[in-house]
Amino acid sequence: MRRRAILAAGLALPAAARAQAWAPDRPIRVVVPFGAGGPTDVIARLLAEPVGAALGQPLVIENRPGAGGNLGTRAVAAAAPDGHTLVLNASGPLVINHFLYRDLGYDPATAFAPITVLTTGPLLVVTNPRLPFHSVGDLVEAARRAPGGLNYATAGNGTVPHLATELFLRGAGVRMTNVTYRQTPDATQSVMRGDTAVFFDSPQSIAHVRAGTLRALAVTTPRRFAPFAEIPTMAESGGPDISAEAWYGLLAPAGTPAAAIARLHETFTTALRRPEVSARIATLGFEPVGNTPAEFARFMAAEAPKWRGVIEAAQIRIE
Repeated sequence: MRRRAILAAGLALPAAARAQAWAPDRPIRVVVPFGAGGPTDVIARLLAEPVGAALGQPLVIENRPGAGGNLGTRAVAAAAPDGHTLVLNASGPLVINHFLYRDLGYDPATAFAPITVLTTGPLLVVTNPRLPFHSVGDLVEAARRAPGGLNYATAGNGTVPHLATELFLRGAGVRMTNVTYRQTPDATQSVMRGDTAVFFDSPQSIAHVRAGTLRALAVTTPRRFAPFAEIPTMAESGGPDISAEAWYGLLAPAGTPAAAIARLHETFTTALRRPEVSARIATLGFEPVGNTPAEFARFMAAEAPKWRGVIEAAQIRIE
């Protein structure tokens, strides 16, 4: 994703001239299909005040977790397409879960009108500082010496960290053993305790890295990431050249009027450019994006086959 270029490109959205033709006439419900306190929830609440002020109606954040994000996402797919119900979502319900679950209850390719990708960030490949791994190359060499002998943490089967690790293992040609935890903090703690050797963690784990309780071996993007540019890329650290991002986007139900999409796009991307908002996003380990609806749609269309290939190769299923 061309982050800063995309953010600037959003300013030139052709529909911007029509954006003022639509205005909400009641509070806007923003569904977060994950629990409170996670990145999607934090980003939604960070944007709620400036967006609500600009639109003249409050944003009501509604957490509806369950089934890997499918429950809340399904509710938005079935909502009235009038601009008053949105979903702030992640890659799982939009480009991954379709290949993991028998029936989502919605078709991610047709059920939504994309508005914009709000933020993106790399995964951080982290290990325990007491372990003798100072690069991804060290980790790969240890895995080659003892196939399956090293454990890697995941925060659930089919999650982005799990799939990114499988992508890495295939690229490096090594085997490790998956130890699954219920949520990201549990997986992070497992590495901090030394129960697992590595975790492809959320960008938020940069706080633990800077505190010295985790060691970061690499980021999972082709280029270094500006908020923590001291951390090398996977290829620079001696690993395979893979790409995996943690990104969060805003969507409305399919059929939402174009004028509503344009106004919502304009308002949310303007909020992303506020210095206090972008600064807070940086502390979370992310960068603002703010691309156009068409660019967001193309991005999702490109992401889906990549993760489908990983899921099929690793034979991952969720019943």
